[in-house]
Parts: sequence; structure tokens; C-alpha cells
Amino acid sequence: MKRRLAFFLLPLAAAASLRANTYEIEEITLPTAMVPEVSGVTFTPDGQLVIVNRHGEVWLTADPKNGPWRRFAFGLHEPLGVFAASATEIFVTQRPELTRLRDTDGDGAADRYETINDDWSVTDNWHEFTFGLHLNKEGDFILSTGLPDLAGPLNTLYPRVPLNMEKVHEERKPSPGRYEGWVLKVDRDGRLTPIASGFRAAAGVGVSPDGEIFATDQQGDYVATSTLVHVQPGRFYGHPASLKWAKDYDGPLDLPELAKRRTPEAVALPHGTMGGSPGEPVWDTTGGKFGPFTGQIFVGDFTKLISRVYLEKVAGEYQGACFPFIRDAVGLEAIQANSGADNLTIPAGRDGLKYFRDVPPRSGTPLRPGNMRMAFAPDGSLYVAQTTRGWASGDGLQRIVWSQRTPVEIATIELIPDGFRLTFTTAMDAEKLGDVSSYRLGRFRYLYLPSGSPRTDEAEVAIRELRVAGDGRAVELALEDLDPGYIYELEVDPLRSAAGDRVENPLAFYTLTRLLDGSLFTGPMSEPLLIAEKKTDQGPNPENGLSIYRTFCVTCHQPDGSGGALPGATALPGTPALVAADFTLRGPEAPLSKSDEELIRFITHGSEGSPMPPFGGVLKPNQITDVLAYLRSAFGGDSQALSPTPTQPE
Repeated sequence: MKRRLAFFLLPLAAAASLRANTYEIEEITLPTAMVPEVSGVTFTPDGQLVIVNRHGEVWLTADPKNGPWRRFAFGLHEPLGVFAASATEIFVTQRPELTRLRDTDGDGAADRYETINDDWSVTDNWHEFTFGLHLNKEGDFILSTGLPDLAGPLNTLYPRVPLNMEKVHEERKPSPGRYEGWVLKVDRDGRLTPIASGFRAAAGVGVSPDGEIFATDQQGDYVATSTLVHVQPGRFYGHPASLKWAKDYDGPLDLPELAKRRTPEAVALPHGTMGGSPGEPVWDTTGGKFGPFTGQIFVGDFTKLISRVYLEKVAGEYQGACFPFIRDAVGLEAIQANSGADNLTIPAGRDGLKYFRDVPPRSGTPLRPGNMRMAFAPDGSLYVAQTTRGWASGDGLQRIVWSQRTPVEIATIELIPDGFRLTFTTAMDAEKLGDVSSYRLGRFRYLYLPSGSPRTDEAEVAIRELRVAGDGRAVELALEDLDPGYIYELEVDPLRSAAGDRVENPLAFYTLTRLLDGSLFTGPMSEPLLIAEKKTDQGPNPENGLSIYRTFCVTCHQPDGSGGALPGATALPGTPALVAADFTLRGPEAPLSKSDEELIRFITHGSEGSPMPPFGGVLKPNQITDVLAYLRSAFGGDSQALSPTPTQPE
């Protein structure tokens, strides 16, 4: 899909940056004795702030700005979720168990550590987690488990329960232990009930004000882009590894059978633009204290991004739209300023490529990365707990406060019989609202494949009619093409409010799983429908490959190509460290001594048991050959250059 970006003018963005922020970010000073990798945040019923850190501590304070703080508990195993029944009774999800911490003697610290349930299984793998923690409407605890990563060691010799390494399909991330890759329920009597399977890394679990369960999942094998899922009992959400722990599992399954069983996400979070690793979804129940988004969902992300989600129920199922809410600088200049040190923490552009139009810079405190846990405070502010697990610096706790100025935003996108209705937070300029050139609309799909999928079946969508509301607060877009099974991408950069202010986040995506009459996509889930337009092939482009290398490769392989240990991964005694390839090596065993065919296969599919992930689900074939051309030209010495790229669908 060809995109014309002529109206994205830098002077306009620069002028917009001079206005005051509608939301301010504040730093919360943590106690000096605390390791600031904050991995969970909540509030007690009487309003005390409770946080946990990845190093296993629980801290409380009644006054987050001034303190004092007190350490309530310590010695926990990488807790990533917390629920406070009171200031003396706190529940925590550790890796291996759900734990109740109680202060029974009134000294302000827990003296009782009680296992509520540990009926799921974990291993010693470096990248395996248990997430949560919330209550459903019946008062049961809701948590989730992730899958391990075979780029690091997994000890199968001494598990606490028998492991099963059988594959359901072709999964790279296994589910060796019981209920890994599930959303789970634990009742108040400590009984565990598995709810739903098919999760790769459901790092965020949330419960809506109506008591419905939602979870985010993270992009990778079988999960083409990160998602927000409405979790319903007995359903399967895409990643096959965990299916073998279901009671009705009937042996290895092929891809068509998996696709038939799979329930689609409520909202897709397009990889790159809407981050890459979403965390906990939280609902705005502040009654307007946080601005004009009451009832909507906010989702943090490992990158310097917090997004916003509007859900609606269509034909009995949830679907809806996602929008950026707050993000840090994201363009190529920001990438280069970081010298590749923390590229994974910078929100990316279209297709995950970060060299695109930057957002106007914010004044004041910038948003940090690692925004995996959030909670609304009694005063209506949003607390953001940040941990990066060694992938970047800047862990801590921040607070987002509404300035009481109404932000100019698309408040909601709703499906109508012939298109979408956009409602804004304020009255808009009527002339621009009724001008079809103010809207840029396209659509695309992701395929359901073991290696993931870049965008496919991309096409522009024509608007045949605009219907503007009399108050200037809404507009209906009647479309030439409205079909289920697509993600509709909308840009409204030229729009202005009636007062002349630009839309702060002029980008949105609507996941159109079903039409109002319940119609669903009936085409192939794992094959494109459109044949890509053939291009005159000029051969691989090393300059484009450099941009891709800076975006995806430099974090592990380093700007000079020398490789090194992966961030956040520590070698265990007697096991090899997770080390990225060194492209500066020479000789027959050097990485670049391999043939183009071998290296393209390695980049596309990764390598099981190594730290190299598959990029075939993120990069298109010509982008893979471009980055290989850059590697050859920059680090390859006298290695053979690539031949022209074969023409193939993108």
C-alpha cells in the first residue's frame, strides 16, 4: 500500500509542541534501599500505595510524594503481580505460586508467608513468568502464565512435576510444564481452575468493571502482532503449545485445525506503531478525574508507550479501536541518539520500522520504558510501574496526571452499517471535518502462521461519503469497502479542533473481526488474498538494510557488529551464555562465511536453542535481503555480495 505523507509537515509539529501538555508525567521518588525495578502496583482499600519489585520485595506508603515508605515483605521469587486486601493482608504472584502475606502482630511487616496455590508448573528457564493479579466478580484470583524461551537453558532433570516437551504443532516456545501458556483462576479456598489456553506471553491480565477477564499477549510465533483478548472459558487464543494441557487434547494438530479452534483477539495492537510487548490493561473508573476517557482501557507497553483502547460489543463479541495515548520520541533521530543501546524501548513506526514521522516532543518529564504494570489512584491519577529486566535503564515509578485541559483526540470509533463513526473529545473545525482529504484510511491483515506475519493484503480504502454531526463532535465515514477480518488504519493529521488545535494522537486502528450482522471473514487464515504488485528489482539495498539493522539488530549485535551477551540474560553455572553472533569474525566458522541462502533462512526462521528469534513474521523478504546486504557491506570484508533479490510476494 503506497502512502502519501505530504501533509505531515515538520513546522506544524514543531508549532504544536509549544502548547502545554494535557497530561503531565511526574517522578515518584523511591526509597534509596529499594531496587527500583517496579513490577507491580496497586492500592489498599484505604488508599495506601503498594508496589512490588522484581527482586522480591513489597513496599507500602500512605504518601507517595513524601513518604515514609516501609518494607512489608522480602525474599519473593520475581513477583509480577500484587493485590492488596488491606494494609496487613497482601497477595502476590511469584513465579512458582500465589502467596498471601500477612502482618499478624501489627508491626507493619509481614510475618506470615502462606502458599495459596502452586498447581501450575514452572521451570528454571530465564524467560518464564507468572503474571497477575486481579479478582473476578466472584472474588476469585485471576492470573496467567508465560512460555519459556529455549534460547536459554531449561533444566529437565529435576522438575518438581513431570515435564512434557511434546509439540502440538511447530511451536518455538514450548509448554513443558502444566498450564504454561494459560489464564488461570484460583478461588478463595485455594483451588486452581484453568480458564483458557493459547497464550504466548500473557504479560497483562485485567478484569473489567463488569467482571470480565481480558489479557494482553505478545507478538512472536503464531501471534503476528500483540493483542488484547477477551478471555472466555474453554477458548483457545492461538499459540498451540499450551493446548496439550487441555482435558480434550487429542494429539498433534495441523495448522488448519488450529485456525478452526482459534478465537480472534478483541483488539490487535499493530506491532511497532502500538508497541511490541504490552502489559497490564487497566480501566478508567475515575469518573472523569483522568479526563474524557471514562470506561476506556489503558495498556502500558515495554516501549516508551501507553496506548488507549475503546471496546464495543458487536454481534455478541468484543472488538474495537486502539490509539496511542502517551509516547516518547520515536523517530530515527531518537534511535541514533541512543546509539542502539535501547532500541527495544522506543515505539516503532509502520511495520515495526522506527524511521517514520516523529510525534511532537513533550515538555517536562519523559515517559520511561518498561511500562508493564499500572493502577489508578483514588485521586484519579495513573501510577505506572516500570521494569526493563536489564534491556534498558530507567526502572522506577511514574505518575500521570490530567491537567484539566481537554485533549483533542478521537474519543471513540464505532462500527456502523456502512463504515465507522468517529466521536471527538471536543468540537472540531467543521470544514476540515467534512473534507475527505483530512482522512487517510487503509486496511491490512495478519496471517496465522508459526513464524508470525508482517502486514499482508494491504490496500487503501476509499471514503464515498462523510456525514458530519451538527455539533461538530462526530463524523461518519461511509466506505467503499467494509469487510470483516481486516484491521483498518486511520490517520487524521489535518483535522483541527474548533479552536484550531491539532489532534494530539492522529492515528487509530480498528480491529474489524465481525460486521453488525455477525458476518465473519471466510477466507484463508494463513494465506494472503492479494498478489503483491511486482516491482522492478534493482537488487538489495544496503542503505535500507542499515535502517533495519539499527531498528531490530543493534540491541544484541551492537553498532559495530561485535555481538555480545543478551541484555537481561545471565549465564547459569555450567551453561553457556546467550550470545549474539559477532559479525566481525573471519574464517570458515564466522557467521558471514555462510551462504546467502543459509543466512536468509536463519534470519527468517531463527534458530531453536539459540538467542536468534525469527524475523520472518516482522520483516518482508526484501527487507531481509536488504539487511543481509548491509551486513555484507559493513562487516563482511571480502565475503561474497548478495545477488539480486528474487521477485516474490510481500
